[in-house]
This record gives sequence, C-alpha cells and structure tokens, in this order.
Amino acid sequence: MSHVTGVTSNIRIKKTIDDIWPLTAKRVLVRVDFNVPIQNGHITNDYRIRATIPTIQRIIDQGGICILLSHLGRPAGISMTTAVRDVRRRYHEAHFHDNKGKTAFFSVLPPEEKIKILAQSSLREEATHIMPGVKSGKTILFARLPEDEKKQLLMQYLDEKKDNGLPQLSVSAGYEEQYSLRPVAVRLAELLGQHVYFAHDCMDAKMELSRLKRGNVMLLENVRFYREEDSKKEEEREAMAKVLASYGDIFVSDAFGTAHRDSATMTGIPKVLGHGAAGYLMEKEISYFSKVLGNPPRPLVAIVGGSKVSDKIQLLDNMLQRIDYLLIGGAMAYTFLKAQGHRIGTSMCEEDRLDLARSLLKKAEDRKVQVLLPVDHVCHTEFKAVDTPVVTADADIPDGHMALDIGPKTIANYVETIGKCKSAIWNGPMGVFEMTPYSKGTFAVAKAMGDCTQKNGLMSIIGGGDSASAAEQSGEATRMSHVSTGGGASLELLEGKTLPGVAILDDKE
Repeated sequence: MSHVTGVTSNIRIKKTIDDIWPLTAKRVLVRVDFNVPIQNGHITNDYRIRATIPTIQRIIDQGGICILLSHLGRPAGISMTTAVRDVRRRYHEAHFHDNKGKTAFFSVLPPEEKIKILAQSSLREEATHIMPGVKSGKTILFARLPEDEKKQLLMQYLDEKKDNGLPQLSVSAGYEEQYSLRPVAVRLAELLGQHVYFAHDCMDAKMELSRLKRGNVMLLENVRFYREEDSKKEEEREAMAKVLASYGDIFVSDAFGTAHRDSATMTGIPKVLGHGAAGYLMEKEISYFSKVLGNPPRPLVAIVGGSKVSDKIQLLDNMLQRIDYLLIGGAMAYTFLKAQGHRIGTSMCEEDRLDLARSLLKKAEDRKVQVLLPVDHVCHTEFKAVDTPVVTADADIPDGHMALDIGPKTIANYVETIGKCKSAIWNGPMGVFEMTPYSKGTFAVAKAMGDCTQKNGLMSIIGGGDSASAAEQSGEATRMSHVSTGGGASLELLEGKTLPGVAILDDKE
C-alpha cells in the first residue's frame, strides 16, 4: 500500500450563506444548476433541483427575496443587441395598419399572457373554458377576433410592457421552448410548497422583480438564451453580468455543476458585485472534495471507469499522488489489459495510448499504489443486450467478442478492496450499465460503497456524471456520503485544476 505524504488540496474553504446576515428584505441572486433532463415537458430526474432546496429555504426563512438563475441545455441563443433589434422590429410591426403579423405575434406569447389578453376580448367567455397550458386553443380563439380588436388588444399589451423596457424574450428569435425553465419552476414550487414566480426574459425582469415581497422566490428564464453567458470575450460576459447584478444585493452560488465555467453568471456577477458566497450544496461539494484531495481517512481507493484512457489521463496522473488503491473498469480497462499483453478480442482499445497505459502502471508501481484490473469479463459478439452473454474464465477476451462489463471474479475483488478502505472516490462506470445484462459490475460497486458507508463509516464520494446516474438507478445514492452534482466540475477537481466558479467566491477568514 502507498504511503502518501506532502500532497495537499488546492481547494480553499469559502464563505457560505450562513456567513451573510441579515438576509431580511435583501434580494439574493442564487446561481443554481437546474440543467435537468426534460422529456415532453416532464422532468425525468429532479435531483439537482432537490439538492438546492436547503439554500432556497434558508433565504425564504430569513425573509429574503430569492432570485434564481440557471441554464438548461445548449440553445443556440442570440446576442443582447440582436434581441433588442428583434423586439423593436416586432413592436413596430404590431403598430402597422395592415392585417399582417398580429396572430403570429400573439402565438409566441407565454400562455398566461395570452390568457390575460383574451380575458379583455369580446370572446372572454369562451376564453374562460380554455386550459392555461400550451396548445389549448388560445391562438385559434385570438385568430377569430376582428382585426381592429386584435390590434387594440396588442397595442394595450405593448403599452403595459413599455415601462418594462421590452416585451418578453419568449416573443423573440432566441427563445426555444424545449430549453425553457418553465417546467422547472413548476417542479420547484411543488418541492417548496409555495408559488415560484417565473420571469420569461432573464435580461428584462425588473418589472416582475419589483413586485416580489419577502419570502418570495422567482426563477429567471434560461440564461443561455443569450450568447453572452458563455462568450469567450470577457467584455461581453461582463455586459450581461452587469444587467443581472443590478437585480440583487447579494450573490450566492449553488451551481457546482457549472463551477468549471468562466461565464457571465458564474464569475461575472460576483465580479460586478464584489463578493460571492457558497450555498449549502456548493459548501458540501467543496468540503468533500477538499477532504478526499487533501487529508482523507486512509486507505483511499479511486474507482475509475469510462470509455477512454485519454479522457482520464490528468485524473489518473493527479490521483496517483494521493491514493492507495486504483480499481479500473469500463472500456478504458481494455487498453491497460492490452498494454499488459492480454487478448481483448474486438473490445474498444486506444491503440495510440498503449505506451501511456504502461507508463501510468509504472508510475503506480513506483508510488506503491496497488492497481486492480479486470480478471474476467462479461462479453458478447455485438454491442447489444442478450439474455446469456459470455463470461470469460480469465482476463483474456475471446476473438470476435467484446467485453461490456466486468465479470463476477472482478466484482468480488473490487468489493473486497472497497471493504478494506476508509475513503473511496468513484468516477466512471464499470460497463455499459444502461443495458441490464451489463449493469451488474457498476451496480455491485455502488452497493459495496453504500454498504461500507453505512456499516463501516466509509467516506464515499461519487464524482457526478454517469457514476451519479448509476448510483441513482441502483438505489444506492442515498446511502453514500456524497453524490456530486457536477460531472465536468468534479472531473476537473480530480485532475487538480482550479474551478473559476469556486475561486471567485470569498474565502472564509
């Protein structure tokens, strides 16, 4: 077993929301990571939303006004200047005296705005029977109105909006419905047990924000609808950050999942405001990674999987300075096995990384890190699920077969090793766990970590991404010490990198 000395974590402990007082009547901007999977308007995994509840609840309980910012997916987005030009153009078109464009303009308004307009129309009685959701007939009803009435209703709507600068972003070219955070606002309201206000344009929300009272919560629309959020030009990020910073008095970051990004909302806002604190989720992430990378209970095991050695070079190089055991699984294991002279059939292999694999194994040997590789495999001739896959007798994989999971002997070895340890960090699955016949290895590792955490006090950390998904699917996530919400962010920390979204926050004195 290795004897690691002199290795420290480069993560500094940060001020938290508990260090900010009082919050009463303060407008608290909270950058969260609500980048959750949504299918047909339904959130399929709300873990990231649930993880932020303690921070939001703290602000509510203290009488603060909670203003949430997040991204969702990767919309194309538009620039701030394009958005302004686009809305001005349509504002002008709405005043034309011909009959073009009025129904089209109405069709892309938010559902609740459509309801308000129809409630003032000559068809208001019919409008009362329309459901408030999307695609319930509101635009069809509006199209039946006389052209003069359409114009009058839209003019009135635009006049009401002019004090708020510009109409909502959802009327403009940058809006993409599949990336709207509206379903998240609905789910968050259910979790909090109170109404969550929703601002349709993150860059034009002052009017909505002015109506908020103590204890209220508002979620702003997707910040990535504007390209400035992730612009490579600092001046563009700063321009967006200045607008958003004007909404609040205090900045709190609870978005560990995007802490590796130097963006307008992650680093720009705290730069403008001159301060930043960690929310409870961010604090927990920083605390656990600081422990495992600094002075963890020993022995420490790293379980590393995934498809490519090249994706994990920096992680392995950094962690070999810190760990006692290394368990390797997933497709990356076959590159290591071939480097040792084993037959790997048609399994995935990075031929150009064989020398690298040998050098990493030599480095582990020099540092007295015990490396465990698969000694048997679950295989098939094709990349597909079958009822009876082939289980090899040893580490060699037959010709014409590809390994898709670790075998039962390997599982036993890995479970035994985890049982010897006091700390464990896991990044990357052991096989193609999305297919049931090849999920046993990944789920067995998850169960071993859960069992040892509950029975032996193992400090267990799941490094986000596919490992976190596997822990959730196996039902073991709640038995771990910590399941990270950040795949890319946790990977960069394990590689020894500094995260911009963490570094920008105020250090605890």
